[in-house]
Amino acid sequence: MKKTITLIALLLFTSVIYAQDPNILWQRTIGGSDKDLIYSINKTDDGGIILAGFSISDISGDKTENRIGSWDFWIVKLDSNQNIEWQNTIGGTSDDRPYSISQTADGGYIIGGLSISNASGDKSEDCLGFVDYWVVKLNASGNIEWENTIGGGIFGDNDYEVLESIIQTSDGGYILAGSSDNDISGDKTENSKGSVDYWIVKLNSAGIIQWQKTIGGSSYDAVYDIAKTNDGGFVLIGSSESNISGDKTENSIGASDFWIIKFNASYNIEWQNTIGGDNYDQGYRIQQTTDGGYILGGTSRSDISGDKTENSFGDLDFWVIKTNSIGNIEWQKTIGGEDEELLKSITQTNDGGYLAGGYSNSNISGNKTENSMGEEDYWIVKINNVGIIEWQNTIGGADVDVLYSSFLSNNGSLILGGYSDSNISGDKTDNSKGNFDFWIIKHAQTLGLEENPFATAITIYPNPAKNSLQVNTQDKTIDQINIYTIAGSKVLELDIDTVSPTVDVSSLASGVYYVQLYSGKNVALKKFVKE
Repeated sequence: MKKTITLIALLLFTSVIYAQDPNILWQRTIGGSDKDLIYSINKTDDGGIILAGFSISDISGDKTENRIGSWDFWIVKLDSNQNIEWQNTIGGTSDDRPYSISQTADGGYIIGGLSISNASGDKSEDCLGFVDYWVVKLNASGNIEWENTIGGGIFGDNDYEVLESIIQTSDGGYILAGSSDNDISGDKTENSKGSVDYWIVKLNSAGIIQWQKTIGGSSYDAVYDIAKTNDGGFVLIGSSESNISGDKTENSIGASDFWIIKFNASYNIEWQNTIGGDNYDQGYRIQQTTDGGYILGGTSRSDISGDKTENSFGDLDFWVIKTNSIGNIEWQKTIGGEDEELLKSITQTNDGGYLAGGYSNSNISGNKTENSMGEEDYWIVKINNVGIIEWQNTIGGADVDVLYSSFLSNNGSLILGGYSDSNISGDKTDNSKGNFDFWIIKHAQTLGLEENPFATAITIYPNPAKNSLQVNTQDKTIDQINIYTIAGSKVLELDIDTVSPTVDVSSLASGVYYVQLYSGKNVALKKFVKE
């Protein structure tokens, strides 16, 4: 009887193992008994990972310190084997939330976020307004070296500064990018130009303010990301509702637009661009690309209008834009399903393509090839160098799973960081430890055109083709065929339900094209020449 039970258990265990997504190399659920929400992850020089989120958990689960305030910074360092090396709960007696973390040149870490706490706990200064920037420098062991509360206003007012992103500069200092609605007061040396402005602050290596810039138009302008550029400058992305006024040189296109600003090495505005459609568009992430241009990622509700060349698929979609070195659009893609998709990360891959990541609650529809597993899921989409989808993956459990941050490891695999309240279900292999936990996933190396196993099993002929293109899919049924120019513009879309279809290409002009083939969750992308 005991052997029978053991055998059944083994078979059940085996079935669970095989049910897991093979692209997930490992995953970690990290948390205490209450809410722990991750907002930023980054790689470390020793092959580990640094995690930054906010927590209201006391000692429980993985948490080794009680909370200090209502929300605290919770910083967790994982070693190269995904084990917790150290952790630190950092805060005052009120609300403190980190949004950005990265390793510094000295092996320590710089953290940027917001604080509502007065001097208490780890905080040495009162807030100057209702909400201020809070910058914390840690050494390599996670101990505080210095911290600085930076803001305007008078405590008790509903004024605020929210720090979203921070980078280290070549002189060992830091540039902070966030938003402010304050006039001259506290640390602020310039009046507000609208209801909310970009507020850029330069610190030296000890956290002392060297200079600052208030940048905006007459309405609402909020920055979300900053990235270094190869010429020693930096670039910002955020959202803007302002027309021409203040620093804005272009009128608003819709309710809210992407607003990117490039600064040169002398920290002066070099160029800017307002990009949007006639509805709601919000820029969240930016990165300089290997060709000197920029990849922009955000969220859009606009249909074809203004700069948008594709209609919305649902309530909100990913909107990915590639610009040249002076911010002019080279191509763009609207990616989504029938419901909501919010993009939170974008990065260039080793093959020159891009990985867009965020969260989704759409079922199969639009570009989505898999149903939602829970209320919200991690969603990652791999696109090629002109924005055509090569593959995608929906990852989640039965409840809420929100992807907020990601990076490519040195071997090309993808590290995903967000938060989850799912128990064991779907792709989740650990139960929740509290209401929400940190959820870290290592996803298999990004597959290019020649590595995708579904794509390699498909052949197309003749190539070059004159009037028709035969697709040999063996036993795979193809649901949809799209044909794109080599520059990424769609010229043909066919909804079918056929094994090994024949495609009429007689109307296409001579040139090189991509054919994109969908079969359930699988996507294949092939090149062909039209004679």
